[in-house]
Amino acid sequence: MRNLLLSVLTASVASGALITAAAADITITYPAGWEGLMEPAFADFEKKTGEKVVSTVVPKEIDQRITVDFAGGAASDVVVYDSYRTAEYAESGYLADLSAYTSNWGAWDNYFGSLKEISTISGSVRGIPVYTDVRMLWYNRAIFEKAGIEQPWQPKTWTDILDAAEKVKATNPDVDYPIYFPVGTKLAEATTMQGFYMALLGADGSEGGANRLRDWNEGKWIGDSPAIRKTLSLYQEIFLNKELSGRELYYTPDVWGDMRRAFANGEIAIMANGSWEYNSIWRAAGIEKTPQERDEFMAWTRFPGDGSADAPQFSNISGGWNVAIAESSDQKDLAWQLVESIFDADRYAEWVAGQGRPAVRRDALEAPAYKADTYLTSLSPLLEETTGRDTYPGYSSVSAFVQQATTDILDGKTIDETVATFRENLEDEFGEDQVKIIE
Repeated sequence: MRNLLLSVLTASVASGALITAAAADITITYPAGWEGLMEPAFADFEKKTGEKVVSTVVPKEIDQRITVDFAGGAASDVVVYDSYRTAEYAESGYLADLSAYTSNWGAWDNYFGSLKEISTISGSVRGIPVYTDVRMLWYNRAIFEKAGIEQPWQPKTWTDILDAAEKVKATNPDVDYPIYFPVGTKLAEATTMQGFYMALLGADGSEGGANRLRDWNEGKWIGDSPAIRKTLSLYQEIFLNKELSGRELYYTPDVWGDMRRAFANGEIAIMANGSWEYNSIWRAAGIEKTPQERDEFMAWTRFPGDGSADAPQFSNISGGWNVAIAESSDQKDLAWQLVESIFDADRYAEWVAGQGRPAVRRDALEAPAYKADTYLTSLSPLLEETTGRDTYPGYSSVSAFVQQATTDILDGKTIDETVATFRENLEDEFGEDQVKIIE
């Protein structure tokens, strides 16, 4: 993994992308669009400490920028990074252990346990979650009404989802996507998280990593399991056996924009996607809709388990962004004071509500600005039950293997053939002794 990071560094240096941070009392690197959270925190910090904050605002591709800075020894004291990188960065020695700080920080008790787990590696807190997302099934109310499907809709099993899509297909021949279920390599991580992993989590119990891509206790990737096979069979049902989804939208040049416009235009009945789509669909379509108009057009429902005895009733998985302190910082105590300023309770709640993002702490849910958003408050139960990706080094490769496996199913390969290739890819990447088979 370190070689990979160094190769990214080399390429960035060659292209002139690496910028050395200027000397400062406290430095921070964060993404554009976060100024409303950061700038008031900087002012408070400077007033309290008399120290200066020098910030670097990254307009895009901050993930690559942070990786380059870490690998080159040029990281700021405080950094904002994608939480799925936590294990990778921690293993490389890039993230400071914040456990001593969080144990004495009253606000830490307000964070959802599921979100703490995403940011904790081997018992050490490596990042403070900023916001998160949750995943669900979105559906078009008018299409459901025409199909005679009762609303509000809450499928209890995968069969209920397929049945609803079949009713749409029978009553709405102009709807090309009775269900839009992320598939293939073009959608990248969305295929893994919005589709495959949501189904996988609901296909078996959690003991021994049976419903995951990795057994966290044994420290092994899972190359074959009943849950993986069930999940691949769901793709077979949707795309091959029942033909409940067209394919064009998964391969267009603008896969995200085209999907959103298709949903806004009534071409998709059911869509496996995330909480951000409540706003993103309409931005992509260039359509102004009030919250009331959105609620009249669309609704969301929980993603159910497959209905088997050991499976959970519902599943969810989340990502998000963290604020962390670089291990290389020689003024960690001062950096932590800046982190505390960033997470001032009232200011944080107002900002995260303004972003339309689910908060990661319970006190924010009670803030007036957050409670005023009925959509965000409706997501609160999902925050209590969610989990995170297998944020261990190598996850990006595993995710790519998952995406290819879904493509193989669409190409007509059998489940046995698809799983065999998936397992071989894992063993080639990590070694046979690092791959677990669940019978």
